Amino acid sequence: MRETEYTTDSGETVLVEYAYDPGEPEVWTEPNGDPGTPGTGPSVDIYHVWYSATDRLGNIISVDVQNLIEDNIEDKILEDHEE
Repeated sequence: MRETEYTTDSGETVLVEYAYDPGEPEVWTEPNGDPGTPGTGPSVDIYHVWYSATDRLGNIISVDVQNLIEDNIEDKILEDHEE
């Protein structure tokens, strides 16, 4: 599992826990002459999106806001891995 900080479109900083799969390249033909495989593109699975907030008593807490974020974080992570 990997982690990265991400700034949402609304300007909030969150910590994203995710898994990255680079995919497999396309193979036209196998060494023995058999047809190859089409390959697969890279993918990202997001497990948690943590936001640090302050509760009513002033304590700092981390809240998983994955279901509240509308940004396409997967695309941003894929772009970062292409660099």
